[in-house]
Parts: sequence; structure tokens; C-alpha cells
Amino acid sequence: MDKARAELGRDLAHAVRTGPFSAVLHLAIEDRGLRLEEIQERLAIAGVRISLTMLNHWRRGRSQPERPESIRAVHLLEGILSLPAQSLTAQLGPRRPRGRWPAQLPGMLDVDRLFANTSVISMIKELNSWMYHELTRVSMHDVYLVGANRQEIGLVCRQVMRANIDRVSRSVGIFHSDDLQAPITISALRNCRIGRVRDEPGTGAIAAEIVFDRVLSQGETVVVEYEFRVDSAHFTDHFYRGFSVPIGEYLLQIQFDAEAVPAKCYRFEKHSISAPEQGVREVWIGSTQGAHLLACDVPPGVVGMRWEWQ
Repeated sequence: MDKARAELGRDLAHAVRTGPFSAVLHLAIEDRGLRLEEIQERLAIAGVRISLTMLNHWRRGRSQPERPESIRAVHLLEGILSLPAQSLTAQLGPRRPRGRWPAQLPGMLDVDRLFANTSVISMIKELNSWMYHELTRVSMHDVYLVGANRQEIGLVCRQVMRANIDRVSRSVGIFHSDDLQAPITISALRNCRIGRVRDEPGTGAIAAEIVFDRVLSQGETVVVEYEFRVDSAHFTDHFYRGFSVPIGEYLLQIQFDAEAVPAKCYRFEKHSISAPEQGVREVWIGSTQGAHLLACDVPPGVVGMRWEWQ
């Protein structure tokens, strides 16, 4: 048995003990080397018909089996995947609340409440990799760039994340411009590469897979850095970051061109994009044309800065 296969077996054994259901199912499928089509066929032979889409959703953590027919399929999967009895069914837990995917975790804010003029959820669903339980966001550092004509240039983002389960390989980066027609590109800077990219023309929004340079085991951390560039002449007077789940630390820097230094700059917080500003206070602009805010133990919501030239 080669090293990779041995590691996969250890990961599977750990997931059987700790869950979640999606991790056990995914690792078991990988370890047994079965295609979803083969699994679907074996279930059909046993009298249970489950779509490939549903199997994929279970595997990715986008939904979990709840109906009696689905629970029967899970019992059969334990045999098909040579797993101990109850190793999958014991991971199911209570029924999930109905609503839009991704399912809401305790204390989590609906992602679409953090963005204006677009549904980010629709783009994330196409990427099929938005699993909140897999990663803890330890810290995030944004550098937002403002050009000489007071226009939006782009955003450099650095994130520190910790894996909560084994075999975590990617996250999602999201950016939204107030210039709804501006072309937006994303590039990897450090410790990652860009996977699939989705956007919605006319909304100013883009979402992309951030693929780590190595697969993480439970407890391991990764530092990734990537950049969004905006081809825009659109006047910009604010930037904010929305958080659907808590984060330990958030640092935001606004870097102004020397020809476009505002008169005043303020920080603010919101419960959602449509909520009123809270905690507003002026932020000092330094001699190198930059301003920053630091927020710790950030709850779900919005944190940002706005500025005035006159």
C-alpha cells in the first residue's frame, strides 16, 4: 500500500469517528475507488433509485439524506463502500432546516444579505465548493487600492485559514464592485492557484475557487494571497467586507493614490448590507496616503470604511 493510500485510509478512519457525514462518504468513495455511476447502479439493483446529483450533494455536504428512501440508501451505501454498520447513518444527526443552500449554521448570516444588486449564492452553487464546516477563518487582511482619478483599482486579499477536517483543498474568494459593468479579473499571488471562476455580467460580482498549494489535514493552517483587478473609471468612496460566519481578526487598509487623498475617512459596521451603520468613527489618514481599521472577534455582518474628498 503506497503512502497516499495509507493516508487516505487513516483519514477515513478518523472521519468515521468524528464525522461529518459528507466527509465519511467522500473519503469512503475515494478509498474504494468507485465512481458515482457505479454506486448509483448498485443502489438501483438493490431497489433504491438516487440521482447522481443527489449523491454528489451528499458527498459535498450540500444536503443530507432525510427521506425514508434516502435513509435506506445510506444503509445500502455502508455495504457498498465496505463500511462498518451505522458508520454513515450515525453521522446524520437531526434534520436540517429547509431553505436556501448552503444550509445555515448556528450564528451564520445568509450570504446574499452581504451584497447588493446580486445573488452571490447562485455563483457559489456553480462552484460546488462552499463548505462552511471545513475551514475556520483565523484572519483576513484586505488592501483596497484607489487610483489617481478616485477610481477603484482592485483588492489584494490575504487569508489565514485552519482546516477543521482532513483533506481540505480549497476555499472561495468573492469580490463585488460598485461599477456593475467593469471587467474584473483575479490572480493568485502566494500559496494558491485560481480554479473555476463565475461571474454575473451587469452585477459587478465575481466568485472564484482558491485552490491551496497542498491538501490540508485537520488542524493545519494555510496562508493564501490573491488579487482582484478592476478595469473601471467609476468613482469609489467606500469599501466593505461582509462576513457570513465569525472571523478572529480582520485588517482593512485603504491605499489612496497621492493625487486622490480624501479629506476624511470613517470606519463603520453593519448587521447586513441594508442595515444602518453602527460604530462610526473617523480614521486617521497617514503620510503615505493610507488608512486602516483592525477588528477582532468579528461577528457575522459588514465591516468597512468610507471617505470624503470635500
